[in-house]
Amino acid sequence: MIYKRILVVVLATVILMLNGCSSLGSGKTDQPEAAVKPPEATAEDRPTRPFEHDTLFELLLAEFAGKRNRADVALGKYLKQAHETRDPQVVERATFIARYLGAHQATLDASMLWSEIEPHNPVPRELAAIELIRFGKLEEAMAQVDLLMASGGTMNFEYLLQASRTSNQDTRQTILAKLTEYTETIEDDKLWYAKGALEAMNGQHKQAIHDYDEALDITPSYGNAILARAQSMIALNQHDKAMEYLAKQTSLWPENKRLGVAYARYLMQQNQLAAAQQQFYRLSRNFPLDGDLVLSLALLSWENKQIDEARLYFNKLLDMKHRADEANIYLARIAASEKDFDLASVHFQQVRVGPQYPLAQIQMALMLEDQNKVDQALAVLDQAADAMPAEKAKFTMAKSEVLSASGQMAKAITVLDQGLEQLPDDTNMLYTRAMLKEQLDDFAGMEADLRRVLELQPNNSAALNALGYTFANRNQRLNEAWELIERAYNLNPSDPAIIDSMGWIKYRLGETQVALDFLRKAYEAFDDQEIAAHLGEVLWVSGQREEAAIIWRNALEKNPESDVLKEVMGRFLPTTP
Repeated sequence: MIYKRILVVVLATVILMLNGCSSLGSGKTDQPEAAVKPPEATAEDRPTRPFEHDTLFELLLAEFAGKRNRADVALGKYLKQAHETRDPQVVERATFIARYLGAHQATLDASMLWSEIEPHNPVPRELAAIELIRFGKLEEAMAQVDLLMASGGTMNFEYLLQASRTSNQDTRQTILAKLTEYTETIEDDKLWYAKGALEAMNGQHKQAIHDYDEALDITPSYGNAILARAQSMIALNQHDKAMEYLAKQTSLWPENKRLGVAYARYLMQQNQLAAAQQQFYRLSRNFPLDGDLVLSLALLSWENKQIDEARLYFNKLLDMKHRADEANIYLARIAASEKDFDLASVHFQQVRVGPQYPLAQIQMALMLEDQNKVDQALAVLDQAADAMPAEKAKFTMAKSEVLSASGQMAKAITVLDQGLEQLPDDTNMLYTRAMLKEQLDDFAGMEADLRRVLELQPNNSAALNALGYTFANRNQRLNEAWELIERAYNLNPSDPAIIDSMGWIKYRLGETQVALDFLRKAYEAFDDQEIAAHLGEVLWVSGQREEAAIIWRNALEKNPESDVLKEVMGRFLPTTP
C-alpha cells in the first residue's frame, strides 16, 4: 500500500497548489460554485489499491508541472492516468484541474468517466450536465440532471443557467420546459431563478418577474433574484418602480454589498449623483475596509465638485494602499486646480510604471507647459519614454502637443517625423501630424498623411471626416468631400464633429435647410465655438439674422479669444466685439 499512500500525499499537494492558484484568480471562469462539493476525505472513504511505479512517476511529474505553473501539463498527465487506472481519486483530480483551467472538453471527458466509475456520486453528474449543455448535447445533459435528482443530489441551477447563456433560443426553450417540469416537484430558489433568467433572455420579462418572486418567496434575501427582478422591471420601462424596489431591498438587506453597489450604480446611470453618493456612504460604513467603495466615493465627490471630500477619500486610498496610482493622479489634479503645482508634481511622480503611468506623466508635462516650462515638460516625457518604451508613441504624441501648444509647430511636426521613422504605420501619429500640417497650410502634406491613415484603417471615421471637412471648408472637391463625410457619418452618426461636417458640406452644396437641421443637432449635442460659427453663418445667409447674432455673441462670451468666431462675426456683423 505504500504507493497508494504516497499518491494521497501527492494529490493533497496538488489540491493545495490548485487552491493557491484559484485564490489568485485564473481569469478563466466567473461562475457559481457547484452545488455539491467534492468530499474532503475522499481518499479515506474509497478503497485503496497499489499503483504501478510508472503511474506514480507520472503523477509526481504532474505535481511538479503544477508547481511550475504548468497546470496544462499536469492536466494531460492526470487525464492519461485517469483513463489508464480508472482510479476515482485520479479521475476526480483530473476533473477539477480541467475545471480550473476552463478546459471544457477535458472537464466533460473526465466528469463522464468519473460518473461511470462512481455512478452514485452526484458531483460528476452535475459537472457533466453543465458541460454537455455547453456543447449543445441537451438530451444527454438533461439525462444527467435526471439521474442526479434521482440519486438524491442537488443541482446548482445557477451553474446550469451559466452554461445555457450561449445557447440559442430553441435550446433555451427546451431547457425551460425541463425546468418547468422540475418546479412541479422541487422547491429550489435557484431553480426558479434560473427559469426566470432564461425567460428574460427570451424577452418574456413578465413571466421572469413571476419566477423571481417564487425564488424570493423561498429565500427573500436572494441577491441574484432581486437584481434580476429589477432588470426585468427596467426592461419593461418600469424605471421608477425598479428604483423604489431596489431602494427597499437594499434597506432590507444592508449586508448584501453587491446589491447595494448595483443600486448605487443604477442611481448614477439615472444621473442621480447625490443619491448615489449617499448610497455609497452607507455601503462604506458597513464595509469600511472595501477600497473600491472608497474609490467610488472619491470619484463621486470629484464629479460633484466636492473637492475637500474628494481629497479626503483619495488620501484614504493612499493610506489603504488601494488603487494608489489612480488616487495620486486625482490628487495631482486637485493640487493643480489649486495652483499648488509642486504638490501636483509630487503626486504625479508617485505613480508607478504600469497602466496609469503614461497618463500621469503626460498630464504632468501638460501642466508644466501651462506654466511655460516647456523644456521641463519635454524632459518629463523623454524620461517617461525611457521608463516605459512600449508606450513611446503616446509620449511622442504628448511631446508634439506640448510643442504645438507653445507655438512651436515646426518642432512639433519634427517630433512626429522622428516618431514615425520608428513606427511608420502609427495612425495616431499620422493623424496628429496631418492636423498640424493643416494649421501650417500644408494641405498636400495633410492630405498625404490622412490618405495613409485611410490605407491602414479604411473605416477611420475621424480621418474621413477631417479630410472631407477640409475639402468643404476650402470649398474644393465638394463631391469628394460629401462622399468622405457621408462615410464618416454612417460609421459614427452620433459624433457632433461629424454631424457639424454634414451640415457644413450641405451648406457648401447649397442645401441650406438640410444644413441647418444637421448644424442645430450638432450644436445641441456639443456647445462648441466652431459649430456655433457654422450654425450662425447658415442662419444669417438664410435670413435668420437675429438668431445668428445671438448664437455668435453667446458663444463669444464663453470663448472670448475665439478666432473662428471673430472671423465669421467680422464678415457678417457691422461691428464685432
